[in-house]
Amino acid sequence: MVEPSQAQPAHRYRVRALLFDLDGTLVDSRRDLATALDLTLCDLGLPPLGVEVTTRLVGDGARRLIERGLTAAGAGPALSDAFVSEALERFKTHYARHLLATTRAYPHVEAVLEYFAELPKAVVTNKPAGFSETILQGLGLRTHFVAVIGGDTLPERKPHPAPVQAGLAACGGVNPAEAVMIGDSPNDIRAGRAAGTLTCGVTYGFRASSELTAADILVDDLTRLTGLLQPIAVGRTLP
Repeated sequence: MVEPSQAQPAHRYRVRALLFDLDGTLVDSRRDLATALDLTLCDLGLPPLGVEVTTRLVGDGARRLIERGLTAAGAGPALSDAFVSEALERFKTHYARHLLATTRAYPHVEAVLEYFAELPKAVVTNKPAGFSETILQGLGLRTHFVAVIGGDTLPERKPHPAPVQAGLAACGGVNPAEAVMIGDSPNDIRAGRAAGTLTCGVTYGFRASSELTAADILVDDLTRLTGLLQPIAVGRTLP
């Protein structure tokens, strides 16, 4: 059980809903993503990239990961749509088999979700919704969220504000100014800002803290949210 942070900040942000990115924010999935990408590259006669390189390529959805991975592995700068599509299907097959091999929730994730149990929460990710649902179910986290907005749920992906807006709608149409978008990448911060939410960057994820300087809040441990965010129960109004 997480207790409220003892180091109380001068200002606490009052919120009615929490929106979370998935990879690099709720779960550490980098090894399973790298495994699936490397197996895909091997199928195509290309060299593996490994965890460190793959981690830098993640963040804009599965197809962009494949495009970047193929280029980094030496497939050439001019990739045909057909070639990328074939590689993407191979990746999906491999990832479906490995997506829970080593993927785990980051420390304190479930306890923090429990701490904010009174607030509606949604996952807003660029990962395909099906994979996201499988991971959340497999790690026992799915029941904490009213919705999962994936990279294929809408025509747009983060940093476009539409996925964040969909998350807000799923949380009951919460005013954006009374919600926070929490993530580890610039896409999360840009999407939240574009939608009008508070933004929180987590520095333990896939991106360096120097890429998150536009966030309203930076935390190196998710438990810091208990001292920074003041829950406002649904149905109550701000005084």
